[in-house]
Amino acid sequence: MIWFKLLCLLLLPAFLIKSVMSTGFAQEHILNHEVDPDPDRVKYIWNPFPGFCGENATMMRCAGVCPETCAFKSLKCPSFCGVNCVCKPDYVFDEKLQLCILKSDCSPDIKQKIVQTYRVFQ
Repeated sequence: MIWFKLLCLLLLPAFLIKSVMSTGFAQEHILNHEVDPDPDRVKYIWNPFPGFCGENATMMRCAGVCPETCAFKSLKCPSFCGVNCVCKPDYVFDEKLQLCILKSDCSPDIKQKIVQTYRVFQ
């Protein structure tokens, strides 16, 4: 009988956490990466800044998941923390190199599009 009570005490927090997590964001705030502006996107980038932001980025708590890139600039972004680094002014995130580069170093073939939301990070 005591083992049953202990088991219930151990499992209770797990059920509480699951119920709290399932009520996190409203459905309209959950972003589906298979819709415009990039319907071919198969996956997001996991944190490319593991512990060090690099010389062209700075540490920031909850830097978000929609950094400006050479190809896209978001007008708004869901309120997810994402990575802990943000590109410095005049720098954008290069998805291929997975680091911040000067906006002027972006390929001249790429015309940046301003879109509602372009999510980059997981």
